[in-house]
Formats: sequence, C-alpha cells, structure tokens
Amino acid sequence: MNSILLLMFLSIGGCKKESYFRDTAPILEANSKILTYDSVQQSSVMVLGVFHFGKNTLAEKNQNSIKELVALLKAYKPTKIVVEWEPERSPLANEQYQMYLKDSFDISNKHNEVYQLGFRLAKAMGHDSIFMFDDQTDYIGSLAEFATEDDPFSFELFSDYANGESNGFYNVHENLLRHVYGENSKLRNSMNLLEHITLLNSPIHQKTNAQRMHMYEVRVGIQKNWAGPDWLGRWYRRNVRMMANTLKMMENGDNLLLIVGDNHKWTLDMLFENTPDFKVDSSWDFLIRQSIMEEAESLGFFFKYQQDYITKKMMQ
Repeated sequence: MNSILLLMFLSIGGCKKESYFRDTAPILEANSKILTYDSVQQSSVMVLGVFHFGKNTLAEKNQNSIKELVALLKAYKPTKIVVEWEPERSPLANEQYQMYLKDSFDISNKHNEVYQLGFRLAKAMGHDSIFMFDDQTDYIGSLAEFATEDDPFSFELFSDYANGESNGFYNVHENLLRHVYGENSKLRNSMNLLEHITLLNSPIHQKTNAQRMHMYEVRVGIQKNWAGPDWLGRWYRRNVRMMANTLKMMENGDNLLLIVGDNHKWTLDMLFENTPDFKVDSSWDFLIRQSIMEEAESLGFFFKYQQDYITKKMMQ
C-alpha cells in the first residue's frame, strides 16, 4: 500500500504544473494612463471641528483661549469664514456682523461659537461678511415615524423602537461606547479651551467619531423599517448638502475656513477630499504647527532653527 501511495505522489509531482503567472506590466502601464480630474482649479478648505460653546466659554480663562485660537487661525489667511448656520440666517447674521464691525453689537454675553470665533476671526481678517453652510435636512422615510408634535425626530421614540425590535443587537457595543466616551471626555475636560479644540481635530479623535456613528443607531431596524441605516443616511445627506453649500459660495483662490461641530469634520473632510474643486488642509497639522512655531518664537529661535524645532516636535 505504501509503495502505491509513493508512486501516486511521484506521478502527481512529475506532472507539468499549469502556470497562473500573469504579466502585470500592461495593467500597470494602463493604470499610469488613467485620466483624473486633478486639473480642476482648486480652492483650499480647512474644517475646524469645535464643541458647541456654552455659557462657560464667557469665563475669562476661556476668553483668553479664544483670543489665542483666533490669533493662530489668522495665520491660515482665510478669505471666507463659514459657520454652522443655515444660509437663510445670513441677512440677520450679517446685519449683526456689520454692527459688530462698528462696535455697536456686543458679543460679550453671546456664547455661541458663531459670535465668539466666527465674528472675531472675520473682523480680525478685515472681512466685510460671514458665510453660512448648514442644512437642517428633513427626517423622511422611516424616520418620519419618530416625529412628535414638538420634535421632527424623537430619540426617545427611536430608542423605544430599538429596545423592542433590536435589543441585544443594536446595543451590543453600548458598554464599550460609554467607556470610550467617558474616558475621552475626562481627557478633554482636563484641558483648556484651546487644547480641547485642538484635540478634537486630531485624526485619532475623528476616527473615533466616525466609528461611533457606525456602531449604534445604524444597527436598528435592519431588513425591517431600516430606521437605523436611514438615520445614518440622513447624517450623510446633511453633510453632502453642507459641502454643496460650500461649493456654491467658493471662488477660485479661496482659503475657506469652516467652523463646525466636530462630529461633522470627518464626514466633511471625506467629501471635500473627493470633490475635485477643493484642496483639503489639515486643521490638526495647522494648529499643532502654529502652536509649535509660537513656542519656538517664545524661546527666541531664529527662523532656520524654528523650522528644525518644528520638524522635531512634529515627529514626537
């Protein structure tokens, strides 16, 4: 029996093997000839993710951080400041802004980031207006089922449905979600306002935001009413419209600075990256580099040594 098996093995091993080798040179050559849309004239855009300011931002220490942040952002030389309000609010907002330029509109008691960051930075840049790009996208399709008289989308009704239909599946990651959110909140809350906003713009933090948006609500109603996927789809639809509003206001050569809730940043960055009219500048790289440059200047480094210092710090 052993000799028969040996003969079978040798006969199989001696057969001419069919070659599956394929010459990739033609594919690589064809790939090098693919035309792209990179020749489209581009304007620069930088998405600054922030938390929505509360009354505590009016405290003196936070006001100092806001002034520092405005000073850093001036170095980007933005040609338009774009804030998270709908374009329909532009007439009133710009009326207020014109009064602010004339020192007849007081923002010292207005905590919203539109006033505290948008107005201040636009004035510091000598702009005659500010721009708006938000869109409060309708809750349509299955999401309309969760409307109340006072709320176009009730998370309470949505949660009740999820607990009845998808319990154990939609919330399988809930403990991890709460743990990560809690630890990251502690980290952010230990920082001053400038450090907090800078951290919100880090690629790691933005990846966490994106993961969060795809690990909870999206798991509700799959193959039934699709409420969870529709909820996430509505988020994408809103951000696509925000990108489109930016596209409409853009002029060749613009440096657009968008001030927006930080959870929008990962989505908008992705959309702008895939829209050939835009070149995306990293808000994280910019803020870190500018902060290190200020640190180098405070240490009295000359320009040549500043660049060496910045490079070393960025690599840490």
